[in-house]
Amino acid sequence: MSDMSYPTKENSQFMNVQGGEKKVMKKILSVALSTAMAFSMFASVAFGETATTPQAKFDALAAKGILNGYPDGQAHLEKDLTRAEFAKIVTKLFGLTEVTGKLSYKDKGYTATNWAVPYIEAVTAANLMQGKDTVKGIFDYNGKVTVEEVAAVLFRALKLETPATTDNSASAWAKGYAQAVINAGLVAQGTNFKANATRSLVVEAAYAVDNLTAVPTVASAEALSPTSVFVTFSDKTTTTVTLTTALVQGVETTINFKNNGHDYTAKVTLAAPKVVSVTTPNAKQLVIKFNRAIDADTVIASDKSLVDNNIAVTTLTGAEPVSINTANAVLSSDKTELTLTPAGSEYFKGQYTVTVTKSVKTDAGVELTPYTQLITVADTTAPAITSVTSTAKATTNKVVVKFSEPVVSEPAGVITAYVDGVSAKAEKGSALNEVILTTSTTLVTGKTYDVSFLNVKDFAGNYISPNPTKTTVTVVADVELPTITSFSVSGENTISVVFSKAVDLNSLNGVFTLLNSSGVSQGTLLPSAGSDSKTFTLTTVAPPVWTNGVFNGTVTVAAGIRDLLGNVTTATSTQAVTFTKDTVAPTVASVTYGSTGLVVKFSEKVNVVGTQFQLINDATGVSTPVSVSSATYSNTDGTVTFKNVTGFATGNYTLRLPAGLVQDLSAQKNANAAVVQGVALTASTTTDSSQPVFKSNPAPTTKEGSDQVITYTIQDANGLNLSTVTNINNYSLDAKALPAGSYVTTNYSGTASADLVVKVYIPTSGISASKGYDFLITGIQDSVGNTITPKLTQGVALVDGIAPKLASATVSVDDSKKLIVNFSESVSAPVGSNFVVTINGVEAKGAVTVASGSGSKYFLSVSALKGTYNGADVLYFETNGTAGVQAGEIIAYTSAAAGDLDLSAAYVGNITVKIADASGITDGSSNAIDNSVTVTVAK
Repeated sequence: MSDMSYPTKENSQFMNVQGGEKKVMKKILSVALSTAMAFSMFASVAFGETATTPQAKFDALAAKGILNGYPDGQAHLEKDLTRAEFAKIVTKLFGLTEVTGKLSYKDKGYTATNWAVPYIEAVTAANLMQGKDTVKGIFDYNGKVTVEEVAAVLFRALKLETPATTDNSASAWAKGYAQAVINAGLVAQGTNFKANATRSLVVEAAYAVDNLTAVPTVASAEALSPTSVFVTFSDKTTTTVTLTTALVQGVETTINFKNNGHDYTAKVTLAAPKVVSVTTPNAKQLVIKFNRAIDADTVIASDKSLVDNNIAVTTLTGAEPVSINTANAVLSSDKTELTLTPAGSEYFKGQYTVTVTKSVKTDAGVELTPYTQLITVADTTAPAITSVTSTAKATTNKVVVKFSEPVVSEPAGVITAYVDGVSAKAEKGSALNEVILTTSTTLVTGKTYDVSFLNVKDFAGNYISPNPTKTTVTVVADVELPTITSFSVSGENTISVVFSKAVDLNSLNGVFTLLNSSGVSQGTLLPSAGSDSKTFTLTTVAPPVWTNGVFNGTVTVAAGIRDLLGNVTTATSTQAVTFTKDTVAPTVASVTYGSTGLVVKFSEKVNVVGTQFQLINDATGVSTPVSVSSATYSNTDGTVTFKNVTGFATGNYTLRLPAGLVQDLSAQKNANAAVVQGVALTASTTTDSSQPVFKSNPAPTTKEGSDQVITYTIQDANGLNLSTVTNINNYSLDAKALPAGSYVTTNYSGTASADLVVKVYIPTSGISASKGYDFLITGIQDSVGNTITPKLTQGVALVDGIAPKLASATVSVDDSKKLIVNFSESVSAPVGSNFVVTINGVEAKGAVTVASGSGSKYFLSVSALKGTYNGADVLYFETNGTAGVQAGEIIAYTSAAAGDLDLSAAYVGNITVKIADASGITDGSSNAIDNSVTVTVAK
């Protein structure tokens, strides 16, 4: 059995298990760790990581009953810690159960009435502490505990790893324990581990233990979608929780989940459809997250660019220009995340406003809450290689490189690349973060080659580091033949086929033959590309011959299907198919009226073949014919927008679509039945696409009371949405919300089209500096929903209205007779009488002088008088005008000389500083100092 003793006179044992005895301690450590974590669940809430001084940490631990002060109310952190005191700390810190009714030791005074007994028995039961003399049964509860003994307890309670190397002052038996707690940040490297442990050292270690083992709490939970919740914890970590039961809008719901092995509960409410966040993961991409699945037709146009006007990105002064309407738009598979990638060489750098209008709708047709956000883009992160791959049947000349973000790969030659020391051509791959290298060298499967790059950069100009960068690639053999993983009828004469890997479209010609139920060929199926290189559509060369609207047949699959590496199938197979004649006519799924016209969404893709429909005003009965021609509508995947629906008065209408206005794409050309459906039209929605106009730019005007005022004039022919004008959230200063207490007024007179004078009131107390501010206005709309292009006015002059105050006071390390005082900002030069300084509770009246300083930092001297009191030498301040020393004037009994006090001397205890009433101290904007602050000088 290993030696578990500490080298003391009485062969003492103090948690005396050395490093090799891990099996013996395994169960003990598990119990200790679990109890530590259980304690930390409640302790960390109170402690956090806010305390920075030993006293503050003591106060935090004392608040939970882990530590106690002495009868005089002081912490006495300078005193050594006894074994009994440490036993209590360990018990409380690690949540051990106090043990009563048991006396394991024979120390004098170790009785049931001894306050320390429950704690000593607790640490003994947990095998965290043992007696100093196990033969005599002596715990020595009044004896001092050493730092290395403290380290041993913490090592095992926290199940720390034994370090491979040590560098500390501990005894040989404790070096591993000491190094482990050093590495864990619990005890400082230079600590004398053989010395007695002070209360201060153990306080620091206990506080660090709490932060080390604390289980983070839920700080916030936000529903990203009905089945996805984004959770942020108190330690700033995050996780996304996927729900099995969808949330209901507006209903607070309790969710239960696990994270890192811990059980959590949180309450979350699904908000109305909205934008959750706008981020730029790099300079080339902007990502908008929604809390609902979005209707792709409201954000992605037929050419895969962003739909015009539904989302705006406005370039502010000095930013790189971006034409967001030409950006490539991609929705995530769950339709809750839209990624916008500017075309060509455009990229984001600087400040932009992102506006999402109510024209963006969920897949259920519900409008989003309009949203505006100011973003600042400053991409300084260099791209990094995430993968380098090469795959071949036997040989290849291609290497595929993927980076952490989009990189500039065009024009040709912008990236210099080498494979196996030979120059390779670098070209853009299937995505902006992918580069394909083509080399003249034959690369053989199973071999590894050097790959190097020069001048790889992202769109913000950040070059890869190091530049050049070197890596390697091993060519992987791929001789696997492509197989069919899915074969399903997708229409009355079409089949969707999915392969296990990417295949060559050309190799599918003549491979698939359709047979009827009698085995007679109906011709080969024509292949066409699908959504990716593994997915294809097969179409019959002629409509099937129907029997009661059904065609049952077989598709034969010949050999010869080739993957992109040249692996060719040799086997044949068959697939049974059943086509059903499409006799279902297209129906109207929804009708909406917006800035682009009357939008009719059909249940399937259609062709418009009719020439007219009607809109009837429900209030007047007036019927208006609307002509239809290729010039008056657009048709994208079954969504038809009639752009010529204009000039209608606001009201409810009946839409009458005649039978046969549209036909589906089937061989039968099924036509719609007559449709009668209500729709609400708003006057000028389509005819008025003009934004409100600023008639005068924002500018500071005369201060009113305690508020500073910014005034501007705005106008719209159809009137403004006043709630958006007065919404304080539509204004910002230097990209931050306006100070609390800000508000907006207008001079609205009842005439919608009249110029509107707007005043933005900002409390002077909320302005921290006198300077020109960037004042941004966003989100203001007219009465029909047209939103302004965000208005940025730079250099709006506002005056500092925040009163200066005393920020800190410290004894100078260079001259202990100087007290350094710091203000929150530069102030007018103070004099000694402006300061109220107390030392040991006695006010230094008339004894303070300003030795030097300027701006926000000044050096004070405090002069004391020397005298005698009851025959003893004292230093004192003259406070009441009576000559000689009075009891209440004594600073300290000391033989020190009169004059400027040595503020670091042992006889100087408590020092406080505040500013005198009516001091006259002001900042550069004439704000009088806040004299309510009293600063205690740390010694």
